[in-house]
Amino acid sequence: MSAPDPPSEWLMQPRWLPTLRAAIGGAVIVSAVTALALAYPWRGLEVALVALWGGYGAFLVWASRRERSGTRLEDDAVVVVTSGGRTTRLTRADILDLRTDQPGRRAWRVQAVRRDGRLITLLAVPPAELERLRAWHVGGPAGGR
Repeated sequence: MSAPDPPSEWLMQPRWLPTLRAAIGGAVIVSAVTALALAYPWRGLEVALVALWGGYGAFLVWASRRERSGTRLEDDAVVVVTSGGRTTRLTRADILDLRTDQPGRRAWRVQAVRRDGRLITLLAVPPAELERLRAWHVGGPAGGR
């Protein structure tokens, strides 16, 4: 039996979590509308609390749209860093160096140094993957360890 392929995508959280959070937000909104219907005749405090509760549900739904964050190593030799709705594509030519944020065992993230000197954090990539990413950067295969 062969060893499993190393990951080519690292996510900050499981794929299903934003969907679950949006569903909870929808349930909160429905419960706020139901509470408003059951509290008739309305008083100021009840309306304010229900509006606050419904706003919380709307925030959960809104925020869950932008929570798919991670890094993907594609076959066409491009690292894609996604943070919320923003995507940054880095080719081998864009990257000057790949390194950890701290030396030794204290490192907890991998960063790409762009040719213009800016640092881009590769979201969710563990420091153990640094050597494989460096091999990809110098032109080696991305799949092997």
